Amino acid sequence: MASSERIVADSAHATSIHLRIDADLGQLVMLRAVAETAALLADFTLEEVADIRVAVDEAATSLILAAVPGSRLYCDVSADGFRMRIRVQALCVEPDPIDESDFGWNVLHSITDHLDTDRDLDTPELDGHPVGITFTRLRRLPADH
Repeated sequence: MASSERIVADSAHATSIHLRIDADLGQLVMLRAVAETAALLADFTLEEVADIRVAVDEAATSLILAAVPGSRLYCDVSADGFRMRIRVQALCVEPDPIDESDFGWNVLHSITDHLDTDRDLDTPELDGHPVGITFTRLRRLPADH
């Protein structure tokens, strides 16, 4: 099977998970477990799974620490045999809580293939500022595929 054919075949068997949890550091165990399970089911290597677990932890921790007290963290996980995309979002106290010069952000950037943030700076109807972090990790296919 050619590489492009495998990508199409693997993408047809995608997993999509949507979570809404309390913005609490105690919930990180569950987020890591969900991301790890989805990555394993999508046939990522153990090294890739470990990177995904660390990336989820870094992204979610930064948003939880900045979140409005008593609010929720939203996490969308999608995975197929080619890539895994995770988006975490929280309602934050400050409009721009992500410090892109922080060590954790640099770790997150180095273990993902694509990393992006989005901020909604003009939301007067909310009691905070929606901030999201999205990252993608591509699965490295073995050379014989």
